[in-house]
Amino acid sequence: MTPKKPAPSGFIPPHLLPHANDGFTVPARIFDLAPGTRIRALRDDTLCHAGTITELLPEMSLLWIFDEQSRTRKIIETKEFTVVANMAPGDTNPALKEQP
Repeated sequence: MTPKKPAPSGFIPPHLLPHANDGFTVPARIFDLAPGTRIRALRDDTLCHAGTITELLPEMSLLWIFDEQSRTRKIIETKEFTVVANMAPGDTNPALKEQP
């Protein structure tokens, strides 16, 4: 079997282009993320979770988000998902606030 060649720098896999066109970095590296960053978690090219990071534990490949759909806090195991992130500063939705 021939080993896979690494993707060229700046290469975006075709199945992730829609997210890149929305301003998301694909794929995002957990060490580049910070609380307040908007992410999308994909599995098999299907959007599973989307929201704003509230907390990170990069050593364990974990992050917590405030999920936009369920309006609850979710834990994301980054080894289980392809994570894309919108790295634009101040790009959080103030209308989304965690419910008590």
